[in-house]
Amino acid sequence: MTDGIDPRLARRRREVQEASARRRLRWTIWVLAVAVVAGLVIAVLQSSWLAVESITVEGAENADVAGIMSAAGVEEGVAMISIRAGSIEDQLRADPWIAEAKVRVVWPRQIEVMVVEHIPIARVKSGSTWLVSSPEGTVVARGQRLVEPYVDIESVSLRPGDSIEDATIIAALEFVAALPIELKSGLVIGGEETDLVATVQGHEVLLGATTDMAQKAVTLAVLLNDGVPAEASINLVSPVRPAVTNPQPEVETSQEVTTQTSGSG
Repeated sequence: MTDGIDPRLARRRREVQEASARRRLRWTIWVLAVAVVAGLVIAVLQSSWLAVESITVEGAENADVAGIMSAAGVEEGVAMISIRAGSIEDQLRADPWIAEAKVRVVWPRQIEVMVVEHIPIARVKSGSTWLVSSPEGTVVARGQRLVEPYVDIESVSLRPGDSIEDATIIAALEFVAALPIELKSGLVIGGEETDLVATVQGHEVLLGATTDMAQKAVTLAVLLNDGVPAEASINLVSPVRPAVTNPQPEVETSQEVTTQTSGSG
């Protein structure tokens, strides 16, 4: 015995200590290896080898997709790992022109952007003129003449991205949306809730109340397709019982009356 300790116990203690030291060493080496590998992976992911090389955009005609992408920090040379598709989609949908957006991160170096834009169907009066899409009435832009139909019904103050809540304007948009495209050129619709009136291809069309607007549009299309005298007025207050009023002929003054009138002077 040495120092009063059994040699076997001392040897066992050394073995335990050495085993513990080896475990700590292995653990340290493993941690260092993981850190080195992680550092290498991060370095590769942030290198030019995996940076954005191209950005393709589909479906955008009016929306400033390039500007939105740039503001979101997505441009050529940016590390692919930093791209957050969901966040970019949210920023794209915030543009009043964009109804839906999808962003795909295509490794190793490409970003694909697909957008669906609102399609304006009419211009709506509200202080100035606003482009409005779909019968639901989404305001997409101000002061642009991309479409012919004009809803001459004063609305509350609007701004891009708003949804029109005025039931009369929504009814007018429903009528416009249901018309064939060939009848929309020069179309103007105005009036009040119970007395909507439209001008379609030179015809004054009395629409009446804001009900059955799609049916009224279909009935009007059938009437005009069958043939209606030029400048005739059309009553669609009841779309199942439409009425056509021919224009009143002008009263011609006879030559005799003209002569007499001239002679009396």
